[in-house]
Amino acid sequence: MDVQDGKFTTKDGYNLYWKSWIPEKPKSVIHLIHGLAEHTDRYKNIVDKLVPAGYAIFGNDHRGHGRSDGKRCHVMNFQEYIDDERQFYQEVIQKRFPDLTYFVLGHSMGSFIAMNYAEQFPEGIKGLVLSGTGAGPGAAINKVLIFATRIASMILPGIHVKSPLPPDFISRDKDVVKAYIDDPYVYDIITPRLADQMNRYIAIAAQDAGKITMPVIIQYGSMDNSLSKQETLYASLGASDKTIKKYDGLKHEIYNELPKDRALVLDDLHKWLEGHM
Repeated sequence: MDVQDGKFTTKDGYNLYWKSWIPEKPKSVIHLIHGLAEHTDRYKNIVDKLVPAGYAIFGNDHRGHGRSDGKRCHVMNFQEYIDDERQFYQEVIQKRFPDLTYFVLGHSMGSFIAMNYAEQFPEGIKGLVLSGTGAGPGAAINKVLIFATRIASMILPGIHVKSPLPPDFISRDKDVVKAYIDDPYVYDIITPRLADQMNRYIAIAAQDAGKITMPVIIQYGSMDNSLSKQETLYASLGASDKTIKKYDGLKHEIYNELPKDRALVLDDLHKWLEGHM
């Protein structure tokens, strides 16, 4: 495996960190889009499963995340994330592997980025993988909090507030949760503007899901309380080739769940990718 990294500069001047894992003989490319308050290096289980199977994996740390520039966990307009991913694809991924099959994989907030990306720039995407996703907020995010976030987004858009989700919402694996807490590039904060923009773009992605016509797989845990309406999202997709996998007892980060459980999830992902080559 050849591990590479670097930075690219966005059109508005942010330097964004990226990383790739390349097998000796790559047969396909996966564009990985990570979630809120984390970073690309947290996807080791996907890398360990898919790179030996011939998949080159590319991901960048979003602005305000990981090793990239920007105010932590803040964005003024969610479209900036989508445009960053488009630029990353054009300037980094496509230049290295212009002829390989191309999949997009988005987790959590990354799944909303991925859906909007696929709706706006569908050309060349062979398939879309959505993990820890949904069409609306889950039980842990109540309507009062959403309303307060909307107001604060207009008055104090850039203040940092504590995340309403406790660290153990991600997984039942205590080692994963501890690593999450100890990770210097993982944050327990968010700004009202980012929270409000995320809620708006979840709605936009779900509303425009009929535009997504490439093959799609949705994977989520039954105990994920951060998002909801996965079946609604599935029904709204315009794809005729679509799959939904609900994993009983698993929490938000299904690829980082207990070893036996995540092995099943990763096997399902691998089989789906192989079936869409």
